[in-house]
Amino acid sequence: MKVAIVEDEVILAMALTLMLEDWGHQVVGTADSEAGAMVLVKDERPDVVVMDIRLGRRDSGLHAARLIRTSSDVPIVFCTATISAPIQAQVASVGNAHLIGKPVDEDQLEWLLRTINDRQRKIVGAPSLVSAGALQPASNDL
Repeated sequence: MKVAIVEDEVILAMALTLMLEDWGHQVVGTADSEAGAMVLVKDERPDVVVMDIRLGRRDSGLHAARLIRTSSDVPIVFCTATISAPIQAQVASVGNAHLIGKPVDEDQLEWLLRTINDRQRKIVGAPSLVSAGALQPASNDL
């Protein structure tokens, strides 16, 4: 799958990139702001976006997702250290969005990406975007 990463913490973005590439995904780019997320999704047309809910002091992954929704229904996997009922409601309101906690549980992320890939395959009737053996979880959580 082509994956875009929107994360303001450089080390975490690098770790996600390495993990996703080890699983056989193509990371098409990273962004650390709302504006960067918009450009990345528009230019690269990823199959899925992995996005932090908090992007620095001023930007919001939720706001970036709402902006992205004006032109794309790409699945978005939100990552956050704080999962609360209000956050869950906001993520649900984005549509075609999923929520996982930080530190990222690699098994959960792998399962979620496989589920998204399977749904996309059923919609377009296309072959898998990732080979069955390509998704191999690493041993450490992010």
